[in-house]
Amino acid sequence: MRMSFLCPLACTVALRLVAVIAPSELVFVPGVGFRPSASATLVTPVTAERGEWSVTIERLIRGPEKTELVFSLTGPGGPPISGRGFERPEPPPWMHLPISLHHAGGTIELTNEGRQGPSGYSAGAGSHLRTIHPTVRFPPLPRDTMALEVVFEGAPGTWAVPVTLSASTQYGLPAKALEIADRHHGVTLTSRGVARSDTLTAVDIYANLDATPQPRFMRSLGIRRHRPGEEPQFTLVDDSGGEVREFAVFDDEVVSGRELHQVLVFPALDTSAMRCLLTIPDVVLAEHIGAWTTLAVPSESAVRFGTFDVHATVTKVQSRRGPAVRVFLDDGGWRDDRRLLYPETVQVNGRHGGIGWDGKPPAGEPSDVNAVNPEEDAREVMIENPVVRLRGPWRLDLGP
Repeated sequence: MRMSFLCPLACTVALRLVAVIAPSELVFVPGVGFRPSASATLVTPVTAERGEWSVTIERLIRGPEKTELVFSLTGPGGPPISGRGFERPEPPPWMHLPISLHHAGGTIELTNEGRQGPSGYSAGAGSHLRTIHPTVRFPPLPRDTMALEVVFEGAPGTWAVPVTLSASTQYGLPAKALEIADRHHGVTLTSRGVARSDTLTAVDIYANLDATPQPRFMRSLGIRRHRPGEEPQFTLVDDSGGEVREFAVFDDEVVSGRELHQVLVFPALDTSAMRCLLTIPDVVLAEHIGAWTTLAVPSESAVRFGTFDVHATVTKVQSRRGPAVRVFLDDGGWRDDRRLLYPETVQVNGRHGGIGWDGKPPAGEPSDVNAVNPEEDAREVMIENPVVRLRGPWRLDLGP
């Protein structure tokens, strides 16, 4: 059956086509994203070791406007942790160590403004080692730079790790740059590029939030973050009647942590297809309220939480990670295409220890959350930052 695009496009009043740029100006690099065709890419991760230290350069992209670096660095960082209960390791003292890029033309230093995106850390049970996972950005390298060194300073000593780049056009797929958007609930989803081959179709999606009195933070396209093996959430339908669902999703960098930038990867479309329509049915975000809601432990009560009137149930439980307080908020169902899922921040007796679940939380449905209570002394909890599911759909006509 062939599909008509007239009704969806007519119903999506916010849809707009701003510009279409020549395909030769953009390339899709698998596992990285859409980049200028003049860029160069690290094709295979590079790993090096020095005593107790180890590093993996996972991504290095030389572009005309910036140089992107993603790496994992492991080294001595603190006392061993037991791995029991909700124990949280301290960050390593060298988490923000100096980094520079050395190339044939000189040296580029990493400035404080260059640190971008997530910069988390992790630790294994029983180990004194810590691993940091930063994403950083440097000024652009000279256009002809294909060999360079990533140099770490500080705790590991001066440590130069050589890397070799390849032209992105040799490794990636030619892509078409777009600027097509749809907006609902103050959330604008924009496609900035699409790439097609005989094995896949990749779509670049950027989620941007309207300014609000209190900040909001994107959490996922669809009702949950994509994980291999889980049911797909998005559809790509072409004008020859074909329909495909995504098989991979990965993050790309963002300017602001409130936003979300992902690449959706689908099977190949029919070669005869001239147009395709992407549908994203839901998104999930966190809304900062700016005030705490306090609940007694244990208790059942009717309270106002952000824009939601909820029935709150608070109990003491023995979770799989130890003593905890469980919070469940019942919003009574959909209202204005909004659904409250859970509070993202829960403090027990004023202590912040994060939240967790016993098992996998139900995707897109209200769920209870556990907050650490190691002393088993919980008298009250304070909750903030409702995580909210917004129902669309968002539709993007990716054009010819």
